[in-house]
Amino acid sequence: MITVSALERCNKETEETIAVETAAFLQQPLSYFKEHPIEFLYAESPQFEQKNMDAVVLEFDETFEVYTALFGLRYQKKVSQHLKAYLRDHLKGMMGSSSAMFEGNEGIWEVNIALDAIEGFTGNETIEQAYELLLNFIEGLAGAIATS
Repeated sequence: MITVSALERCNKETEETIAVETAAFLQQPLSYFKEHPIEFLYAESPQFEQKNMDAVVLEFDETFEVYTALFGLRYQKKVSQHLKAYLRDHLKGMMGSSSAMFEGNEGIWEVNIALDAIEGFTGNETIEQAYELLLNFIEGLAGAIATS
């Protein structure tokens, strides 16, 4: 179960908050974002913090027709090879499956992952299940970085 400290539905174009949501919104099907393509969900959670993640944005990417998670990942630049290898080796090969760029000014990785590319993703998940799938994936990534 995901605990959220902030949960906001926002407009993709203006980034303005449409509504502040409660944890009950996490029980919505992930397909909500496909049905409302102008929206994204901004979430902060202690579980994200524990995995060295900043807030996570979930949205449906109309260009690649995939659900995406965008977030900051607090690791040093020197893990570049291991981070990118993990993404390459553990995500299904598809257009728009992932990107990771190190933002030197903030000292953080800006990561974009297509949930569709994660093993076990069906597209029938609730929003909470999608976050849990992402957290499990990042846990594997953290383990791979720690052992490198």
